[in-house]
Amino acid sequence: MYKRISIILISFFIISVLSYLFYFKNTSSVPKRTAEFLDTNWAHGYLNIDNIHSNYGLKGTGVKIAIIDTGVSNSSINIVEGINILEDTNDFSDDHGHGTHLAGIIGSTEIGVAPDSDLYIAKALDEKLEGNIENIVKAVEWSISKNVDIILMSFGTVNDDKALKNVIDKAADNNITVVSSVGNFGLQDTVDIFYPAKYENVVAVGALDKNNEIWKGTTLGEELDYLLPGQYINSHSINGDYLISSGTSMASAYMAGFIALKIEEKGNKINNRVEIEGDYDIIDGYNIFDPIKLLNKIK
Repeated sequence: MYKRISIILISFFIISVLSYLFYFKNTSSVPKRTAEFLDTNWAHGYLNIDNIHSNYGLKGTGVKIAIIDTGVSNSSINIVEGINILEDTNDFSDDHGHGTHLAGIIGSTEIGVAPDSDLYIAKALDEKLEGNIENIVKAVEWSISKNVDIILMSFGTVNDDKALKNVIDKAADNNITVVSSVGNFGLQDTVDIFYPAKYENVVAVGALDKNNEIWKGTTLGEELDYLLPGQYINSHSINGDYLISSGTSMASAYMAGFIALKIEEKGNKINNRVEIEGDYDIIDGYNIFDPIKLLNKIK
């Protein structure tokens, strides 16, 4: 009897040690961040990005992410290919800054969630952060043709457009996860979640503030799937410096980055609904996304 108990205890000890080594074998390689860095980049620490990179060995390698936005102007981000839908050229330089900020959240070597991912840039919004549905549809079609894994669409419209819905459904049929922000009209009770975030085949993302509460600008509604940091987010700007900005767009960029890590972990595309769902903490009826819980889910 005692021998059996001893064997069980020893086996449990060995399993515990192996588990510890598996999850923490690379702890020594976790970057030592200064207090200033963690204050400026509070979401980086909140989301355990450095620990995930080191302990899970995931940085988005081989995952293709399309960002449909104002373009990108930063040479330090790994951009594989880009297109300017507005002018039908290959010049996807950013003359607003929104797209560059999002690309930094995902692909920056210093602060990005998925710095080794392959970014495909479709410039479909102008210097005023405006665009039309026809160009957005073209950008999604282009992204599908590049066989991307994720499409990030951090913008919205109040109009339900059949062509937009159809092309997003087409992306979903091609096992592409579409991520979008819900909008920044939380202070206006009469404003609903924007399209495309409102569509069923889109992962709709809202923002948390630094106090782990729903950011006051987040547009709320039943279609909101997950909350991630979106207040005072530090990322790249078009002049080469860093810029702090707030919005559900920033939160959706984090979401796209973590989905990229999950795809890398799994080895292929994911079902954008089932494989992201989990036992997350809830605030006011909405899921607070936890990347560790996502990555710990059985494949």
